Amino acid sequence: MDTVDERWIDLDGMHNVRDLGGLQLDDGVMPRHVVLRGETVVHLTERGLEGLLDQGVERVLDLREPAEAAEDGFGPLSDLYRSGEIAHERVPLVGLPSISEDPVGHVRHPHVVADSYARYLEQGGFHLSAALSRFAWSQSAMFVHCAVGKDRTGVVCALLLKVAGASDDTVVADYVATAQRLTPVITRLAERPAYQHLVDPDWVAQQPSAEAMHLFLAELGARGGASRWLLDHGMDPDTRDLLELRLRTSSRDVAAAS
Repeated sequence: MDTVDERWIDLDGMHNVRDLGGLQLDDGVMPRHVVLRGETVVHLTERGLEGLLDQGVERVLDLREPAEAAEDGFGPLSDLYRSGEIAHERVPLVGLPSISEDPVGHVRHPHVVADSYARYLEQGGFHLSAALSRFAWSQSAMFVHCAVGKDRTGVVCALLLKVAGASDDTVVADYVATAQRLTPVITRLAERPAYQHLVDPDWVAQQPSAEAMHLFLAELGARGGASRWLLDHGMDPDTRDLLELRLRTSSRDVAAAS
């Protein structure tokens, strides 16, 4: 299993991008170039964009709220989204009038954070399951992002890792790794109008909480687990099986085989 230092991806203009490839699964290791995770792409430079495309990314799962995304934009990916060169999946997860109203990042109690994470899944619901179904039938790597690349991104990546067969401890270890890159991401976001609520953040509340993620995973398990959640939200069994295979097979291997 690779260390997190080996999974970070240096893209010009971004701080918090890493490959889920290298993480331990129940009977192997997650392959590279299948799912990447990170912060918003608005600061990505043209050179950074080239680096992202070099990773095989042709699909982006954008978890920001509609008003949040409309105010902050899509950076150098805008033209590629419009042309269809990159598939842009938009699945908002918070479902509140303003992103600043989300208790995550403002409260320190792990149970409140875990409850919010569970709410993300219910808010995303069938739209998230549909987006992941389309990813399952694709051959490209997918980049998952929100604003910071910690909470909303952490929930979706946790769901994917559990489908792939990762243990709770592996999921939590990946989730808390964002703490290493948190300060520069939040500091720069706070300079943008859409994220004025981050100007003077509660840095303790902003830290990824291992306990909160463990609580969320326990709740997901009580609902039947990640695969059951997908089936309950519209994914058919064949697509669920294909998604599991995609998460265990390198996108580049799939492309070569086809």
